[in-house]
Amino acid sequence: MAGTSPRDRVAEPRRADGSRRGDVVRNPLASGRETIESIVVAFTLALLFRAFEAEAFVIPTGSMAVTLMGRHKDLACSSCGAVFQVGASQEWDELAGRVRPDRIVPAARCFNCGTDIPLAIRPGQPDPRYPSFNGDRILVDKFAYDFSDPKRWDVVVFKYPEDAKTNYIKRLVGLPGETVVIAGGDIWTARGDEPAAIARKPPERMLAMLQCVSDSDHVSPELAKAGWPTAWVNWSAADSGGCQWATDDAGRSFSAACNGDNSATLRYRHLVPAFDDWRTIRAGGRPAAPSPTPINDFQPYNTQPTRLHAVGDLAVECALETRSTSGRIAFDLVEAGEQHRVEIDLADGRASLAVPGGAAPATAATPVYGRGSWRIQFANVDDELSLFVDGRRIAFDAPTAWSRPLPTEPPALETKPATPGSAVPSDLAPAGITVTAADVRVTGLRVLRDLFYIAAVDVEGNGRVIEDDSLEFPLTEGQYLMLGDNSAASKDSRLWLDGHHVDRRLLIGKALVVFWPHAVPASWSIPLRFRGWDLRLPSWPNFGRMRFVR
Repeated sequence: MAGTSPRDRVAEPRRADGSRRGDVVRNPLASGRETIESIVVAFTLALLFRAFEAEAFVIPTGSMAVTLMGRHKDLACSSCGAVFQVGASQEWDELAGRVRPDRIVPAARCFNCGTDIPLAIRPGQPDPRYPSFNGDRILVDKFAYDFSDPKRWDVVVFKYPEDAKTNYIKRLVGLPGETVVIAGGDIWTARGDEPAAIARKPPERMLAMLQCVSDSDHVSPELAKAGWPTAWVNWSAADSGGCQWATDDAGRSFSAACNGDNSATLRYRHLVPAFDDWRTIRAGGRPAAPSPTPINDFQPYNTQPTRLHAVGDLAVECALETRSTSGRIAFDLVEAGEQHRVEIDLADGRASLAVPGGAAPATAATPVYGRGSWRIQFANVDDELSLFVDGRRIAFDAPTAWSRPLPTEPPALETKPATPGSAVPSDLAPAGITVTAADVRVTGLRVLRDLFYIAAVDVEGNGRVIEDDSLEFPLTEGQYLMLGDNSAASKDSRLWLDGHHVDRRLLIGKALVVFWPHAVPASWSIPLRFRGWDLRLPSWPNFGRMRFVR
């Protein structure tokens, strides 16, 4: 695990108050008095609003990335074009109010194609094409917890227990009276003598917390030219009656037309080139045939290498176009060798989903029938299966979640060779799409993963972090457990020395909205620095990144 930052907190921005001038001015003295009165009233209202209702904060570090971003760089991969962010908070010296040349972010790695992007011209000199931007500015509801209790998965601002003058922001995962266990990347909770149960995220939180690991809209021309295999591949046997998935755009989209009862399966393999593969490609050579690996918790936001962990909670997403009025389409995800599958009848839109341990499949009506196009997502997160069509979660007639005991060791992955035609579910080919007796096309294929919470603790109090298979945190009345979304680089409840909880009296409020992400500068903007703030003029508001905090 990478080292954690002692500045894992939120800082208050500086403010400037303006006055309001009347429409009609009759007497200069009266006008001056009214102006002063207006300023006093506005200032008083602002103080009251700040004290009792809401307050603005700025995020300086990346402990909650990518939900909330501290100082960072916005990048578009130079090879495949995928967009992502990399943290740059380490380069800013808060005490000196300047950038430290010895802390300049040297490079970033694309999550989608694995290419390295140099971010410095030479050591200590950043590339001006990749500027650093200040963190997200958020609005916090300070009234939220005065008349209601905090809820699990809320993003909360609170006073740091080890230094009450410092504000922190984290996600609340443990409630008073619970014993919280971090195991297998998930959060488990228990009360009294009850067995521990997995803590499930509400649908809107789950969708917001998923992180993309592969996007077929961004295919690297360099990889295609070098003969690197596509992430998605036709899995059907050669004797499938001519029913095969095929692509004519290097893996950006796939089509299949199946007659009778013939089926064709398309599967994803995690084939991200390593540094040595890219070195061979850019030298004009052809790298050795790659072997698929399990999907892991690689976080491109972090510039320091971290220990990687296999992630089994996944989602598959695509835009589905049906060009026939009958047939079936199925989506499946593999976790620890077990296949989870949902099938939709294209004649009437009826979906059938088999739940582990269920006596009969759960069924639901969907709008996916006949000819048409839909955005579909199938997720297996927190031991619960979810189907979304055009952003709306489909309600099944039976529960789609299941129970299992608290794991005592990491899950055993099924890593048998993942070769086309194999019928054995494997974590090396964890996502699939199967069409039967239908003519379909899929585009915008994405594979996403859930957050992986690392069971790590600073047992010696010297910054030397040690991992275990599980960690247990008992909470008493009025105590809450807080974790960062960027688990590999967050100083949160796991690593505090004086207790692993936050008392209710230290809660400031609930994060509501990112009201001011960094502005979008013009390509010919001029960089300015003022009291620790990086400004680029001219710039425009970044409306696309303004959002509610989930």
